[in-house]
Amino acid sequence: MTNKYITTTIPYVNADPHIGFALEIVQADTWARAQNLSGNSVVFNTGTDEHGAKIYEKAQTENKDTQDYVDEYAVKFGNLKPALNLSYTNFIRTTNDDHIKAAQEFWNRCAQNGDIYIDKYKVKYCVGCELAKTESELFDGKCSDSSPTCKNCLPELCRRAIFTTSATLQ
Repeated sequence: MTNKYITTTIPYVNADPHIGFALEIVQADTWARAQNLSGNSVVFNTGTDEHGAKIYEKAQTENKDTQDYVDEYAVKFGNLKPALNLSYTNFIRTTNDDHIKAAQEFWNRCAQNGDIYIDKYKVKYCVGCELAKTESELFDGKCSDSSPTCKNCLPELCRRAIFTTSATLQ
């Protein structure tokens, strides 16, 4: 018996769960069940990413507190477990205290080991795509993606960012 680990992406909670995420989580569940049947020990994690500009904007549009807004959507994603008969081990919300403490501990250890450093990062960021954009990806200074959620890319932002220094973290 060996230990196995699988995780799904963690979707933003700015919209209802969709068929693409359902496919991903069912595929991960199928793999986890096959590993269990083979006698392996499996930890299967999924959850929701409850941070981001788009989530904040959606909460504001609906005149809701951001935490109340993400709480509502987290329930919808959590309801996939009985609806799809999923067998995941953990449903992790990025706003949960346990997750926050674990993330802080991870970053503290990385900082103590010299594996990360903080510096400035300049970027043009499209809230609709949730992606940094290069000049070649813009058309007249706007996002060239045809998605209806894409609006204008923001002016160049200069933010503090965390960078890795160790190849073991890449």
